[in-house]
Amino acid sequence: MNRWWTRLRQFLHQEMAPVFPLFLVQFFSGAWLLPQSSFFPIYLEEQLHASPFWIAAVVAGGQASGLAVALYGGRLSDSWGSKRVLVLGLAGGALVSLVFLLRFPPLVVLLWMVGGATISLHTLGGSSYLTRAAVPHHLGLLSAFYALSLTLGGAMSSPLAGQLLDSAGFALYGLTGMILVALTALWALRFLSPQPSVQNGSHPGQLPTRLLAHRPVVQLLMGLRFLPTLYYGMASVLIPLLINDLAGNKTTVALYSTASLVVASAAQLWVGRAADRYGHRWPTLISYGVLILASLGLALFAQELWGVFFFGVVGIAAAWALAALLFVLVADGVAQPEHGRTFGLLHATWSIAMISGSLLGGALLQVAPGFPFLLVALFNLLSILLSLAFFARIERGEGADPRLAARTP
Repeated sequence: MNRWWTRLRQFLHQEMAPVFPLFLVQFFSGAWLLPQSSFFPIYLEEQLHASPFWIAAVVAGGQASGLAVALYGGRLSDSWGSKRVLVLGLAGGALVSLVFLLRFPPLVVLLWMVGGATISLHTLGGSSYLTRAAVPHHLGLLSAFYALSLTLGGAMSSPLAGQLLDSAGFALYGLTGMILVALTALWALRFLSPQPSVQNGSHPGQLPTRLLAHRPVVQLLMGLRFLPTLYYGMASVLIPLLINDLAGNKTTVALYSTASLVVASAAQLWVGRAADRYGHRWPTLISYGVLILASLGLALFAQELWGVFFFGVVGIAAAWALAALLFVLVADGVAQPEHGRTFGLLHATWSIAMISGSLLGGALLQVAPGFPFLLVALFNLLSILLSLAFFARIERGEGADPRLAARTP
């Protein structure tokens, strides 16, 4: 018992302490960002009387601006520092919260596109900070906690946000969000450790982003990011629609969302711990295998409520587990001074896959309810081959240069 307590104290003081302030940043960021993405389409519909097509176009515009900034933001994380980019993204997020006070559609669209850009900066700054600050042998578990912090913040704040909107309306909701994000930015500025900048040419092996994208290991990482996100973009749109049609009520959709959140969070913690304890290969391969099986289950049982519910929860859990594993794969394959630009490429890949998955799923759903999931299952068979190729290259010494892998934030 004393040995277990000693190990826990060591983990909390030595491994957790450098990244704990980042987890709090993620928690409070999730408390605003996740509800905001849910309530913004409702705001457009109720306050601006927007059509469904116009709402989809505005949301896609935000994703497109995030895609445009992703590559630049990754380079900025390397040259200017992860902490500064993260704080810049938070500061921009506080400004974007004012979108809920506006009634002029062109300004709403412009501000929402700014929001997509700031989310990219927030994501890239936080991701590269984590991989640079975390202790290597606990990076899997710490990555899971990092992802869980954002999710937990959104889960705890969503009911409060709904009550605030029902009682006070969108204006007070927007002001509350602005204050919350601004305070989070001040917390990050005060308590996150400063990280040294990485100037171009100051480290051996550092490449511009376009040349980094030609490196085989990075290309494999982009493929491993694209394929599960293609499923996630499709499932995020189609599964709630299918459950709503099959069940005929919103309560079942809400129950599915809650179950997905709980199971996916548990999957992230399990896969992070497994990656630290057993290595990165098998948790990665198992997670991709579960994603493929879930896709096939959805294809076979797309007209059965239990099938859509069960395999939908399993598929989302696998996708989230793979998102948590992405941090350890980047640490395996890319030197630390290049983490920012790598995460920029991967975030751009994520944006393209999300847009492609939602559009492809919507188009193919009219062919047959299960056909989109069958197609994405076949696509993700490639992920097994890409995973094996990635780990083979790492074993041949094509991964991160240990001389550049200092872990001091």
